[in-house]
Amino acid sequence: MSKCDVIVIGGGISGLSFAWGAAARGREVTVLDAAPRLGGCLHSPRTADGYWFELGAHTAYNSYSGLLAILEGVGLMDRLLPREKLPFRMLVAGELRSVAKELSLLRLFGSLPRMPFTKKDGRTVKEYFSRLVGKRNYERVLAPMLAAVPSQPADDFPATMLFKKRPRRKDVLRSFTVDGGLQTVTDAIAASPRVTTRPDTAVAAVAPDGAGFAVTLASGERLVAEHVAVALPPDAAARVVAGAWPALAEALAKVAVVAVDSLGVVVASDQIGLPSVAGVVPKERDAFYSVVTRDVVPDATHRAFTFHFAAGSAPGDRLARALSVLGVGEDAVAATYERQSRLPSPKPGHPALVAAMDAALADSRLALTGSYFAGLAIEDCIGRSNAELARVSRQSGSVS
Repeated sequence: MSKCDVIVIGGGISGLSFAWGAAARGREVTVLDAAPRLGGCLHSPRTADGYWFELGAHTAYNSYSGLLAILEGVGLMDRLLPREKLPFRMLVAGELRSVAKELSLLRLFGSLPRMPFTKKDGRTVKEYFSRLVGKRNYERVLAPMLAAVPSQPADDFPATMLFKKRPRRKDVLRSFTVDGGLQTVTDAIAASPRVTTRPDTAVAAVAPDGAGFAVTLASGERLVAEHVAVALPPDAAARVVAGAWPALAEALAKVAVVAVDSLGVVVASDQIGLPSVAGVVPKERDAFYSVVTRDVVPDATHRAFTFHFAAGSAPGDRLARALSVLGVGEDAVAATYERQSRLPSPKPGHPALVAAMDAALADSRLALTGSYFAGLAIEDCIGRSNAELARVSRQSGSVS
């Protein structure tokens, strides 16, 4: 049996930002993750010649105060790179078209009187944005564009979970990434003082143990710690806490989870004629939800395109569809990378589930964080981690 100070279960940005905060307060933190690579949806493949692109999250903003605090702490502020202003295009009958030109201006103007009185609270994404742009504009244009954000249909998401207004820092680039990709951030946290990482380490259960917690690994090894934070997808978190916190597990299990298969394709710049774009979204139903490019950080010799597919298609079919959209053959492909993500899929009533989770945690020093509380954005994850660290600090008086 090994003794730890703080254990974080899950090595994505939620878990690592909690680890960063605890380490910054002088605690020794051990991060456990079942995957061989830490970072979760911050995943930046790098080729042998140093070219990188994003296979997961791809953009940060100067309104991400929690992320900026971490960037300052790990010394990455001098490695921020601006993202060029390039358009997203809609794929319509095999052609790339302007998103604005796909909208009906008549229906858009008809919605203008409702805009000042339309609030997000209590509405789904479909209900809210249909009032802003008109039902037909939403169904034909905005629905596929918004589905590209979480790589799944977003109609039933609570409207408050997308596109939040936050204070901006005018001394920081408005929209940016990091040299080497956003995974550079999680790599830097993992390499920070007082943070120890254990990839390829699956957790079976966590339970109270005296004044602290016991964490049982899938291997049978048992760890004990004064503090534990669970930063897993909701279904995985439910399994880990079920034995000791059944009410919490019940609420977690009600959060739907979807799988997304992402395919990254790197091509030589002189082998593709596709105009530079930030991304591509199919207007009609397709096997993929979106394509996100590296064109916003241009490179002299390479271009990269990440396709986010609904789970279930064969790898060969995904590659064939990607090549068809790009208009290139397999001989033009320099490299491909794949990953599967498991993302929350919140539905109407989700705020009540979050309230039930928080109620189940009210008298516990167990911390719970992830992308299924305030929203899926990087800053939402960090914000939840910071809030949970503050809560358990107040309760124990020993983390802060």
